[in-house]
Amino acid sequence: MSGKGRVLLTGANGFLAARTVEAFLKAGYSVRGTVRSLASAQEVADALPEYADKLEFVSVPDITVTGAFDEAIKGMFEFTFLCLVSFS
Repeated sequence: MSGKGRVLLTGANGFLAARTVEAFLKAGYSVRGTVRSLASAQEVADALPEYADKLEFVSVPDITVTGAFDEAIKGMFEFTFLCLVSFS
């Protein structure tokens, strides 16, 4: 992994989170974003094609399920930041 490190950002396809994804990428970080479906992440990926090698998404369809983020946090010891973005 090159760059400054890795960031895990939840709800990565939301308006504010997508801008946060972009800011981290521009600052030199790699980003793993969680989304409810991978199809919902496509707009973010399409908007940032120059970062395709530094941006990945993991599907977390139901955050209330025990272990919902298990796949997303695999390799968590490599993460520099963990950003939880939620608006109720």
